[in-house]
Amino acid sequence: MTRSIRVTVQWQVGQTLGLSSHLRLDTRRTRNDAIVSVEGDVDLTTFRAVESALDAAREGATVLVLDLREVDFMDTSGLRLVISEQQRAETDGYRFVVVPGSGKVQRLFEIAGFPGGHPLFADPPMESAGG
Repeated sequence: MTRSIRVTVQWQVGQTLGLSSHLRLDTRRTRNDAIVSVEGDVDLTTFRAVESALDAAREGATVLVLDLREVDFMDTSGLRLVISEQQRAETDGYRFVVVPGSGKVQRLFEIAGFPGGHPLFADPPMESAGG
């Protein structure tokens, strides 16, 4: 039996600094898997919100998926977040995978030394393959 919980959170951050990053987070659970989908920018002003969503989704998950297909821009803050989560997964014994998304985001991973076939990357989960 598949259990799916959908939580959507919208963040408007950086306004006190005069920045206007858009971020939408959507978390879905199916059995012991959790999928955190991100829409917008993952940067210095938003990465903490993504980190919080991953922290909440990780609870009880054996597979944690970070879906970046709707990310328009990601800087090194987002890259650092992905690397930290990968290290945490290795230490705590769950599987962490990333759906890398746009060419810009994929290029950031390539520059950081993560080639396209790296085990960190996965195709979109079946239940979200339609978008």
